[in-house]
Parts: sequence; C-alpha cells; structure tokens
Amino acid sequence: MGWLSDKMQRWRESIDRRAGAGSGDRVTTDWEGLSEDIAANAEWSAGAQERLAAEVPDGEARRQIMQERSCRFVEEFGGSDITALRDLYAGTKSPEAVVAAMRDNPDRFGDPFIEGDAIVEIRRPRDPEAFARATTPLERRMAACFCPLARGAQGRMPVEYCECSAGWYRGIYEGIFGVPVDVTVDESLLNGNGRCRFSIRVPGVLDDRRS
Repeated sequence: MGWLSDKMQRWRESIDRRAGAGSGDRVTTDWEGLSEDIAANAEWSAGAQERLAAEVPDGEARRQIMQERSCRFVEEFGGSDITALRDLYAGTKSPEAVVAAMRDNPDRFGDPFIEGDAIVEIRRPRDPEAFARATTPLERRMAACFCPLARGAQGRMPVEYCECSAGWYRGIYEGIFGVPVDVTVDESLLNGNGRCRFSIRVPGVLDDRRS
C-alpha cells in the first residue's frame, strides 16, 4: 500500500513540525500492520486520532495536520486537469467559469457550486447505490467514505478526521487559484449529518460576495 506509506510519512512530518521530533512516530505507531481489514483499519485510525490529540492539544494545529496528510488530486489523476482550470481562471478571472468547468467533469470534480463567499462541495458517496439502500449510520459511512482507514468506524472517529478530506479540496483549489485557501467541514457523516459538506473560501476571489 504505497499510498498509505506516503500518507503516513506526510502525517509524521506535519506532526513533528508542530509537536517535536518523535511525536509523529508515536501517533502513527504500528501503521505497518494495516491491511485490507476495514474494521481493523478503522480501529487503528480511531486510536491514532486519540494519540494525535494527546501529542497536539491545539485544535487548529490538529486541523492543519490532518489537511496536510490528505491524499492529493495530482498524485491520483495527474496535473493536467488542474492546469487547465488554472489557465481558465487566469484568462477569465471568473470563479463561475471555473466552477462550471468543474461541474462539466463530474468524475473528477463532482458538483461544486458558489454560495455567498464560498465554493461549496458536497461529497458524492463512494458507492451511491449502497448509500441509497443504507438504513444505519454505519452503513451510510461504509457506502459514502472513500477512506479505507475510516470506513468501518463504530462511533469512535471524531469529525476532525474529515479534515483529511478538506485537505483534498484544499489541494485542488490552491492549485487552481494559486493562493492559500481555507476549507471548513460544515457537515459530516461522522458527526451524525446525512452528508459531508465543505466550504472553500478563496482570498481575493470570493471575499466580497454575500448570499
């Protein structure tokens, strides 16, 4: 699982920057034993989040750490889609044009829309058919979540874990607009909501807009 090794390396480095050398190793201890066992992965991840809270008491610091450990769009799909959207924005200075182009490529970008001073992303379920059939919170999480480390969580996983998904969107929008963006988790299945919703605020692009 090369993707997991990369993720753990980023996580350790981010934790060490904020909590000191060795903190990242303590949080990620025993990750090498993870496999395809969804329940075991979720149990390890829940424990890792508890260890992270102990090593890094500051909530905002943990938020940044989780976003920095995220999977990255360009590593999964290459950089051409992001480059095309960056060029589109450079030529039009229109966030509406960018969002429309993203919606024209739903397999890559889903269905973002502009609401007030933010671009909103409502995460599509990983397995839409299973999500529609789901009758329990666990079934909905199993069908919706893309992360095999969180999919089988039995209530122990904090909503803070979804900052990792926020980091996915952060990478996309910083690549498009070329400035640091702020991504917030508005709703999460881990928090008992019926969906996962994120707001992306891009300084200098949507600042002056209101609902």
